[in-house]
Order: sequence, then C-alpha cells, then structure tokens
Amino acid sequence: MAQEYETVLAALRRWGNVRPTEGGWLARCPAHDDRQGSLLVLAAGDGRVELDCLADGCETQDIAGALRLGPEYVVVAPPAFDDGPGWIWPGYVPSAGLSLIDGEDGVSALAVALDVAVRAATAVALPDGQQPQAARTVLVLASPQTADRTAELLAACGPGSERVEVAPVLGGRGGQRGLRLPGDADEMERLLRERRSDLVVVDLMTICPYRVPVERAVRVLAELAQRVGTAVLAVRDASKRAGWSSSRRAQEASRSSHTAAVHMAVHGVDGAMALVPVFTSGWAVMGGLQFRQVGRTRPVVWSSRSARGRDEVMTGADLSRRRPASTSAYRLLARMLAAGPAPTRDVLAAAAAVGLAPRTVQRARRQLGVVASKTASGWVLSLPDRGSSGRGAPVSDQ
Repeated sequence: MAQEYETVLAALRRWGNVRPTEGGWLARCPAHDDRQGSLLVLAAGDGRVELDCLADGCETQDIAGALRLGPEYVVVAPPAFDDGPGWIWPGYVPSAGLSLIDGEDGVSALAVALDVAVRAATAVALPDGQQPQAARTVLVLASPQTADRTAELLAACGPGSERVEVAPVLGGRGGQRGLRLPGDADEMERLLRERRSDLVVVDLMTICPYRVPVERAVRVLAELAQRVGTAVLAVRDASKRAGWSSSRRAQEASRSSHTAAVHMAVHGVDGAMALVPVFTSGWAVMGGLQFRQVGRTRPVVWSSRSARGRDEVMTGADLSRRRPASTSAYRLLARMLAAGPAPTRDVLAAAAAVGLAPRTVQRARRQLGVVASKTASGWVLSLPDRGSSGRGAPVSDQ
C-alpha cells in the first residue's frame, strides 16, 4: 500500500513524525502548529487519501495546500448546504441555471471551464478534490469559427476529453453562422431539450451578436437554462468587445438577477492563477482555487486553495490593463500598508521619490479602498478594516 501512496507519504515526511496506524497514517498537521502528530491520513484507494485534523479541525483544502497535494491525491467531502440546488460541482456550479466565469486578460476562462467539463464527464476528482457521484453528459457549443480551437483546448485536458462533445451549431437563415441570442432563442431551447445534457459549456461572446448588449444575451441564456433545467457554464475571456476589465464584467453580472453563480479566473501569486467565486444566488460563496497553465493549449493543473478573498481579487484584478503610473502607485500603497497604518506624509514622500504624482496616488487609494484616519500625530493611511481608531473613512484630500 505504501508504494501506491508514495507521493502523499513524501509530502507528509517533509513535516516529520509520520507513523502507520489502522487504515493509514498519523502525521503532523501542516495547517497549524502541531507537535503531537494529530493529522489522520486515511487511504481512500487509487492513491488518494482523506485528511482529518484531530486537534484543530483544520480545513482539508488548507492541509492539502500546505502539503502541496492537488485534487488527484486528496478526497474532499462536499460542502453541507442546508438549502440549495442540485449540483454539477457542489458549491460552484448548480445543476440548473447559468454559471459564469469571467477571465482576466491573459487567463483562459474557457480552458478552466473545459477542464471542469472533462472532470464532470469522467467522474474524476473535481478541482477542489470533491468526488462526483456519477459521470455527467457534457456538451460544448461552438461556432464554426471557434470549433477547432475549442477542440484543441479540450484535447489538452487529457484522458476522458473524448467523452465531451463539441457541437459547431449553426443558426440563422440557411444555417450559415453560429447561434445568436436572443434571435435564435427558440432554436437554442430546442437543441438543449433534444440533447438533454447535464452540463452545457459555451463561450458567451460566440452567441452574442454585435450591437446587442451582452447583458441581454446573458438574461436569455439564463432563462433558457432554468426553463430546460440544465446547467450552463458560460465563459467570457477578456477582449475588446467583451471588455478588458474582468472585475467590472463580474460586478455587472453579480448585480444581475439572472446568474446563479459568477466566478473570476485571475492571475495569482508566483505565476499561479486562481478561480475565485464572487457571487452566488442562495448559498455560501466558496473559497478560491489556485491552478497553473503554461500555455493556452496546455492542461490546467490545480494545486490548492487560494489565499485571496473575493474583495481582494475584485480590487487587484486587471493591473496589467491600468495605466503604468496607476499600477506603480497601487503596488506601492499595497506594499507600504501591508504591515499596518502608515503616516500620509511618509506615503506621499515615498511616491514622490519614485516620480508618482499625488493625483496618481489618489487614484490608487480609491482602487484599494484605502482609509484615512486622524490620530494624535497626524493623518495615517491603512487598508480597509485595519484603521487604528476603527472610525476612519475614505478621505479624498489627506
């Protein structure tokens, strides 16, 4: 049995104090200061394990992230929801309705969605380690112009990608183009009812014609998904027509009453990327998940839970699309205020030293939500919820 779980054991040994027990091993929990060896590691078959911290009850994903073990090695129990829909991916993609992934510039939201689709179709571990109860039927809608690229991305997902069907669906007069919403809504509904797929993946911009607001296509697609009773996972990569700001797109979609869930695929730290839920309709927002992708036609490799929360992702996304001076000011503020409040005069002096104008710093303060508070020694700046007095408020001219 030890040979089958050698990857897991090697990760455990880096923390020391690994000893065998009935059905598995006991080891130190890397998610807290554990000197007793309170992590119970149970063999679950196929080289995968269940992780249970007997001391502090640490989250499985936190433990797996500290051990650097991906979902192919760790079984994660599905989250418990008192009241919620059925699921394709519990907590992330409901079994009926529209879920949307907005991609930051340079991050392929379509590649993420196709990876999830292959995992659902083959009933292998989902990106957070949850094990699907059964394989799902999956259909990917593409236009004649995007079918080849979609098939290439799908093939990069590895074994099982052949179980996902790519349909270059035609519509319009004479069937000379891809389906468009809202004009081809009846034909789209007829297609969904005929195929009866559990999950449908579609690039939103391929079904949204020019001069039609994207929000209108989103509304029609969401209504179709609810009426037919199927899960639709739509993606929207950054482009001139879709919009370069992923955070703005996600905010607009979150304000809509039609989407069931909204996620962002963004750049993370140390070259990693992250899928971060930013909105759900009726259940708790789940944590973000880190992944890597070397190229657009390379497979997505999931790693661990993302430490960045929804608010941090919304304010920190799209830095590459901001003006260079604004980006430099944003990073300067984030670095100076990370350890706690700093005097306003020190921040302005540091900005001036690198050639940043006060107005540029002011724009970055608004983007970060920086709080200005008055103290006995003068004005200080802090990141949200870190003000020294607790009564600070954004101030425009300090």
